[in-house]
Amino acid sequence: MTKIAYPDYEDLGELLIGSKILVSPAEVHGLLSGLLAAGLPSDGDWMSQINALINDGQGLPVEIKKQLKIVMEATHSGMSDSLLGFQLMLPDDEVVVEERTEALAQWVQSFLVGFGVVQNDLNKLSEDVQELVKDFTEISQLSSDLDDDEEENEQALFQVVEYVRIGAITIFAHLTASDSDQQQPTLH
Repeated sequence: MTKIAYPDYEDLGELLIGSKILVSPAEVHGLLSGLLAAGLPSDGDWMSQINALINDGQGLPVEIKKQLKIVMEATHSGMSDSLLGFQLMLPDDEVVVEERTEALAQWVQSFLVGFGVVQNDLNKLSEDVQELVKDFTEISQLSSDLDDDEEENEQALFQVVEYVRIGAITIFAHLTASDSDQQQPTLH
């Protein structure tokens, strides 16, 4: 599968701020990931969902739309990748761990919002998906008040990011598999 790269995190952040869109790239990516994982098709009307969620229903500037299409393509490609190529769009490792922890919490909060827009009845979902959503809800409350041990904080953040990454792929796989199962004709 052809890998599509995300736009640069900092550049996208500056573009959003410059357009007075008050969300981070992590939040935008979390929303898109949640929408996809919940079963919204990547070729569906996701842009109107994004307009409603991050820009009070108003259309986004052309350059932001262009960048978000790239993010959506890369996200769908990564989630669909059998080699688990999906990555969370978060600040680079050079950014202080507190800021990356905050961005992860924002990503997970936004994932849950996007997921909830499409899937509004958790009781209809598998126990595995319900458990992951519950875990994501807890992770979304992460605090950027960390211990003094920088190395321990880095390791803990890495582990949580990996859990969220694999969890998002798992949710996507469960829900897209069940959607395709329902769409398959039954042979008698």
